[in-house]
Amino acid sequence: MSAAVLFSACIFFVSFVCCVWIRSRQHHKPPGPKGWPIIGNLFDVPKGKAYLVYDEMAKKYGSDLLYLNMAGTPMLILNSAEAVDDLFVAKAIIYSDRPHLPMVGDLLGWNFSLALHPYGERWRTSRALLTQQLSPSNMEAYQIPCLEDYVHLFLNKLLDMPEDFENHLYLLSGGTALSSIYGIYPHSRSNLYLQHAEKAAAGLQQGTLPGSFLINTFPLLKYVPEWFPGGGFQTKAKSERVHVRGMVNDTFEFAKKSMENGTARSSMASRALQELYNDGTWSEEKETLLRNVLGTIYCELFTRTAATINTIILALVLNPRILNKGQAAVDAVIGKDRLPNFHDEGTIPYIDALVMEGLRWRPIIPLGMPHYTARADVYREHHIPAQTIVMGNTWAILHNPATYGKDVDQFRPERFLNEDGTLNSKVPYPSAAFGYGRRICPGKAAAQHQVWIAVASLLACFDVTKVVDPVEADPSTEYFDGGILTPLPYRCNIKPRSKAAEALVRSSDLPGK
Repeated sequence: MSAAVLFSACIFFVSFVCCVWIRSRQHHKPPGPKGWPIIGNLFDVPKGKAYLVYDEMAKKYGSDLLYLNMAGTPMLILNSAEAVDDLFVAKAIIYSDRPHLPMVGDLLGWNFSLALHPYGERWRTSRALLTQQLSPSNMEAYQIPCLEDYVHLFLNKLLDMPEDFENHLYLLSGGTALSSIYGIYPHSRSNLYLQHAEKAAAGLQQGTLPGSFLINTFPLLKYVPEWFPGGGFQTKAKSERVHVRGMVNDTFEFAKKSMENGTARSSMASRALQELYNDGTWSEEKETLLRNVLGTIYCELFTRTAATINTIILALVLNPRILNKGQAAVDAVIGKDRLPNFHDEGTIPYIDALVMEGLRWRPIIPLGMPHYTARADVYREHHIPAQTIVMGNTWAILHNPATYGKDVDQFRPERFLNEDGTLNSKVPYPSAAFGYGRRICPGKAAAQHQVWIAVASLLACFDVTKVVDPVEADPSTEYFDGGILTPLPYRCNIKPRSKAAEALVRSSDLPGK
């Protein structure tokens, strides 16, 4: 063999090895458990507390990235704020899509929701209208007055039936949303419109959890008839679809009919519809878009606030010191002759910190809504395929000791404060509780207003303590893990702080006046 031939062979061999190495590096996926043929990691999907399991699994593999194969569908869990920022924010054009979930969209009827729209023109149009509806001027005109009235109703109901506080919380969140959006003023959690929203939201959260329904992995299953073995999901979808339609369509029709018969109360729906009529731009397409956007706002406001306030009440029961500090902070700014209002938000740093800690300690959606890659990507030399489901592990991010301190499992508002009681700007706001990047919850400000005013008002008027029966007992700290993280029913004593506080509550304005 001549030297030239040998040299050429060596060059070819080296080039071949380099190409193979480069391709192997390009297709080196993030770490994760080894799967089975065909089904991949379906058996690795946890039955409960997935956010904890995925966090521990990621630590086992020494990475904040965790990769699984869901019977051919790649899934990536991001367990750090750095990874979330690098992908959902810096590479938003790739990571802002949503996966198609047949159970949720096709069978339950959630295709209307902006939260599930694919990233594109339809999403941008809906998002623009939604942002307009939640503008500061609309908030002050509709949401804030209704919110303050329903907080007053919440306080009055605590005086009458303190043991039923969980129902009062759902009335507070749902009533604020219904009245401000549609001009509907419920006075009980049993209100049909509230029942529709509560049951519809529960189905949504369960349906978006990875592995919750095989149909989301094998879309052809949607053609399995209800009577066929394994077709029980069809029965479930048929039942829950009624509530989704009631939440979106029936509420909007109520607002329309009220306008027609002259009984409509001012609301987002009535104002937006009247503007379409007045300027001659009404069309069936625009009305459908408005209906769907308002339905999205209703669901977002209803689901995110009651559970957060409930968590804060639980924390106050468990921590009398925090309760006392919160009451003292409110008294120092508000006094004892009026109730807190919208304009007080931001003037009491301890309440700001208490609300932030509630969002951080028990984020209501601990494993965020799924994102979807529009195309393949390479991150930290890892290959991330196109059409990968990507989820931010909100729990892991908000329980990172490097960010929030070693005692992340404890409820401690002081972590957000400086020694002088002002807010510590170096400790990040727990924005992960509202989602990520361009898909962050657009109702974030509205939800925060509601939690803040409710908590400040509760502290101004009530003591919240452990039950003594016959001895003092800690309440249950177990949570229902069905997509939305909600405290299981627990007992506590809720009593007015004084006769003056009781009189102040009784004299407050109530909804519908």
